[in-house]
Amino acid sequence: MKQEEKIILKSLLPETLQVTIHKAEEGGYWAKTVEIPCSSQGETLQELFDVLTQAIYAYYEVPEKFISEFGSYLPVDSLRESVNEQKPEKYTLDDILQKHPENIRELQRI
Repeated sequence: MKQEEKIILKSLLPETLQVTIHKAEEGGYWAKTVEIPCSSQGETLQELFDVLTQAIYAYYEVPEKFISEFGSYLPVDSLRESVNEQKPEKYTLDDILQKHPENIRELQRI
């Protein structure tokens, strides 16, 4: 039953979601998804996307035991563009997206 349950849950999760991201006045960032009622906040962009991914999974009632297998929602296109521009040896999501978080419009589950 575990495998069947995973397949059903995974098929219910959207591959992509539209999101609006803003810099918070008190520091950090906050975001809200367009299609479903999920929002989050974080001091860093990495924390923001981690918390937003958890909120999305909670909305779809995904059991915690499956979350690590299903991946995270990240701004994949923006991430790829920035990596190609910078070509850093080592980077974090914050390093890459710090410049233009307001340009992030779509998250993809990877």
